[in-house]
Amino acid sequence: MELRSLHYFVRIAELGSITRAAAHLHVAQPALTRHVQRLEEELNVALFTRANRGVRLTEAGQKLLDGAQRILRDIERTADEIRAQDAHPSGKIVLGITPTLCPVLVPDLFARMRRDYPMIELKVMHAGMVRLEEFVIDGRADIALLSELSRSRLVHSARLAEEEMVLVTRPGARPRGPVGADELRRTPLILGDGLRAAMDALLAGHDIELQVETELNDHETIRLMVAQGAGAAVLPLSSASRECAGGLLEAHRITDAGIFRTLALGVRASRNASLAREAVAHTIRAMIQEVEAEGRLALEARRPAHRRLRAAS
Repeated sequence: MELRSLHYFVRIAELGSITRAAAHLHVAQPALTRHVQRLEEELNVALFTRANRGVRLTEAGQKLLDGAQRILRDIERTADEIRAQDAHPSGKIVLGITPTLCPVLVPDLFARMRRDYPMIELKVMHAGMVRLEEFVIDGRADIALLSELSRSRLVHSARLAEEEMVLVTRPGARPRGPVGADELRRTPLILGDGLRAAMDALLAGHDIELQVETELNDHETIRLMVAQGAGAAVLPLSSASRECAGGLLEAHRITDAGIFRTLALGVRASRNASLAREAVAHTIRAMIQEVEAEGRLALEARRPAHRRLRAAS
């Protein structure tokens, strides 16, 4: 028993005429007649009898009408619920994010998700690039905001933007302008494991060895120490942009070309997308675009792409 046949049957019964139903449905009258005949053959009963200027339901036809209307209403209600789910995604989503981006994006991300997608339960976990990939692959994270494009075939990553890595100092600690290789070698740095590994990978082959005086993995503490004049640090621009705007820190381009890392969204390649995950991804994309438009991802207009150095993490 086809839903289309039931739909046609209900319309004929409501209008009391195959001719009027054909005009209303924009279906040829012989086609409607065949649908009714198939229903009658399947049920082995007569559904209509002829009446003046139309047709009238038999007792069996009335029973079928009651059931068919209920079935069609249920299907329409289910379709409405599905469409509502499209408009209001729901479910739990675990987002993985790097420590440097966590304070930059997460507070506003929660506010936007509560406002725009109140039926999504968001959980955030932060870790370095390698562990974030592991979280995505083994399913602990549904989506991750990565600090580079993933090289794993098990992770699908999509570029969002490029962010400049800068030397951060106390205001007035050095002249404004790019930091050259010699100066970078001589500068005592406060640097965490993840950013140190990223810089080492970036500078490999350039005969620059960083002078890490203090190893520290808490970026908030690093910013406070730099503001107090305890040393300099290499940080992503977004993580120090507010302090720079407030005059607490200064950010300096590293080399004339600058050093940039790639921000990307990563998901497990074999995992089907969900409406809730796509809602989180859409919100993050919009936030990254806003941060970029505010000038918090790069110090100034970019040099040509072929002259830029790209960070590995």
